[in-house]
Amino acid sequence: DLLTLFIFMDHMIKLESQYQQEFNQEIKNWEGGTMITYEDELKQEARKEGREEGRKEGLQEGKREGRQEGLREGKIEITRNLIKLGSSLDFIKKATGLSEKKILEIKEELEKE
Repeated sequence: DLLTLFIFMDHMIKLESQYQQEFNQEIKNWEGGTMITYEDELKQEARKEGREEGRKEGLQEGKREGRQEGLREGKIEITRNLIKLGSSLDFIKKATGLSEKKILEIKEELEKE
């Protein structure tokens, strides 16, 4: 049994303090059943890196969507202001790039307020 061998080695070999502490920690890991294989450690690290990469991509996508939403809201606000000022439908279309249908929807909403 590997654990027995390590314990025997611990009694036979005295290490420098720092190394003795590291060795003792390794023994505790084996005793507690928390020792994992190198392959499993690599898999855990890969999963961790994958999650981090996913978070970064998600954050970038969220920022991109937020900017787009902000631009849409800005165009709607400008459209509302131009309607209030009595601007023509053609002028508002050119100024905002919104469709005639969307401008008319915004105009209807304003009239309901």
